[in-house]
Amino acid sequence: MSFVRLGIAGAAILAAAVSTAPAAIYNDATGENFDGNAHMDIASVAVTNDATSITFTITLNGSIAPSNDWGKYLVGIDTSNATGDAASPVGNPWGRNIAMADKMDAFIGSWVDSGGGFQPWTFAGGSWTQNGSGTPTLATTSTTITTSLASLGLSLGQTIKFDVYSSGGNGGDSANDAAANPSQSTTGWGGPYTTTPENGVLVYTVAVPEPASMGIVAGLVGMGLMRRRRA
Repeated sequence: MSFVRLGIAGAAILAAAVSTAPAAIYNDATGENFDGNAHMDIASVAVTNDATSITFTITLNGSIAPSNDWGKYLVGIDTSNATGDAASPVGNPWGRNIAMADKMDAFIGSWVDSGGGFQPWTFAGGSWTQNGSGTPTLATTSTTITTSLASLGLSLGQTIKFDVYSSGGNGGDSANDAAANPSQSTTGWGGPYTTTPENGVLVYTVAVPEPASMGIVAGLVGMGLMRRRRA
C-alpha cells in the first residue's frame, strides 16, 4: 500500500474512531408554555460533541417555518459556580430577563428567521464577549447549532450545567419555555425567569475522544514512512 493510501486509510479510521459522541437527550414536557405557541414549546434538546465542537439540537413542539420563525432559542451555560454573570433578572448578553442562579459564563443566542443565525458568548472580567457567529441547520421543527468548544470556553472532559430557553424577539422578553423545567416557566413575556436547582437544571459532560484511534493512525503513518524509505 502506498504512503498516500496509508494516509487516506488512517484518516478514514480516525474519522470513524474519533467520531461525534453519542447524543445526550433531554426531554421536556410539552403544552406548558404560557402562550400556547407550539414553536415556542421545547420538546427536547440533544447535545453532543467531538474533539473541537459542541452541538445543540433544539426540537420544538411545532413548525418553525414562516410565519412561525420569529422565535429566539437560547442556551445558558454555567461552567463554574465561582464565576459568571451574577446580575438579576438579566444575567445574559442579550438583555433577556433570564438568569441562572449559579450564574451563566457562556451563552448562545440564536434565531431562525432570515435563514437563521447564532452568536456564542463568554463572560469574564465582568463583561460578555461575542466569539464569532454562525448559521444553524434548520428543519421543520428543530434548529441545530454547532459551535467550537473554544467559542464557549469549554474543554474536553468538562462538566457543565445548562438550560435552553425559547424567547421572543424583544429585549426584555423572558423564557417562554425552559427545557430543564417540566412546569410552566413564566406567565408572561416579561418573566423574569431564573434557572435554579428547584426549577431544574441540565448537566452535560463534554466527551473526550477515544485516544486509541490516534495510535492507530500514527502506526499507519509510520508504516507508510518505513515503506517509502525502503522503496
